[in-house]
Amino acid sequence: MSYQNFEKATELAKQCDGCFAGNGKPNTIISKASELLNIKFSRQNYKYFNEFGYLGFFGVEIFGIVKDTFSGSPETNCVETALVDRQDFNLPKDWLPIYFFDDGYMGYLDYSQLNKDGEPPVIMAIYNGEKYIVVEKVADDLGDFLLQLVEDQLSYQ
Repeated sequence: MSYQNFEKATELAKQCDGCFAGNGKPNTIISKASELLNIKFSRQNYKYFNEFGYLGFFGVEIFGIVKDTFSGSPETNCVETALVDRQDFNLPKDWLPIYFFDDGYMGYLDYSQLNKDGEPPVIMAIYNGEKYIVVEKVADDLGDFLLQLVEDQLSYQ
C-alpha cells in the first residue's frame, strides 16, 4: 500500500523477459482521459500512464492508455473499455478497468474508495448479465497489484 511498491513493481517488470510497454503518454492525453472519464487519476495511476501508457510481461497485460485518441477498439485500452462498458453494461462511473483475470472476471481501480494516500484499491468484479458484482478486493492499490503480478510471474520461472 505504498508508492514504493509501485516503483519496485515497475522496475521488476522492466527487467522481465517479454516485458513490453507502450509509449508513456503526455499530460495532455492523460488530462483528456481524466476529463472523458470524470476521474481524477491517482498519483500511481497517473505515473503509470505517463511512464508506460500500458504494460505487459510474461503474457500478463495491464490495461492503460494505448493510443492518443479514444475512439475505436477498447481492447486493453482502459479509457475506451470504461466508456463502452459504462454505456453498454452500466459500469460504475468510479471504476477503471485495468486487468482481465479470466472467464469474464475483470480487475478495476475503484475510485469510490480512495485510501489515505488518494489511491483506489484494485477489485475483481464480474458482470452477471444485469449488474456488476464485486467478487473481492485484490490489492490495496495499483502498486501492490502490479507487485503481486510481477512476483507471481517471477516465481514460475
